[in-house]
Amino acid sequence: METPTIAPAPHHPKFVRWALLIGIVVILNVFFFVVEQIAFPEPDYAAYCPQPVIQAQNAAACDAQGGIWTEYPPQPTSVATVPTKEVAGYCDYYAKCQAPYEAALGQQHLYAFILMTVLGVIALAIGLVPIGSSIVSSGLSYGGVLALIIGAMQYWGDAGNWLRLGISAVALGALLYIGWRRFRD
Repeated sequence: METPTIAPAPHHPKFVRWALLIGIVVILNVFFFVVEQIAFPEPDYAAYCPQPVIQAQNAAACDAQGGIWTEYPPQPTSVATVPTKEVAGYCDYYAKCQAPYEAALGQQHLYAFILMTVLGVIALAIGLVPIGSSIVSSGLSYGGVLALIIGAMQYWGDAGNWLRLGISAVALGALLYIGWRRFRD
């Protein structure tokens, strides 16, 4: 009785393996980004700071439109100049609405950071489990690490110094632990 022979797995060129690996990393993060945008869309600037229909020419009109009137400094007068009717100041329509918009944007960045961190950790954990394909495992692992980096970068400007230090320490500790556990020489 003959024993069945198992055909060896086809060996693909290195550039095909790298192309697939990079493709998994990029498309995984594009997928994560689309999930983030659907789950936590950025606040609409026009909803917080609507564009005025008519430009205010005085303090009362500016206040009625939700802006803050700022007077121009008085111009030095000289004998040779002819007085002209000039606007005495300008209306800053964004002084009052900018802070609530930035608070809403900061909240969205926090939620996006949390989501990207969770998705990155899940991808990293799945990538560390041997699933039969080293390319897929590596792609998920690298994609998870990239998702963690992207999530941290999105929230970095809104995070305080101590939180930045904590994020950096946790990320470094996790990567060192994974490297130590997964790639022992």
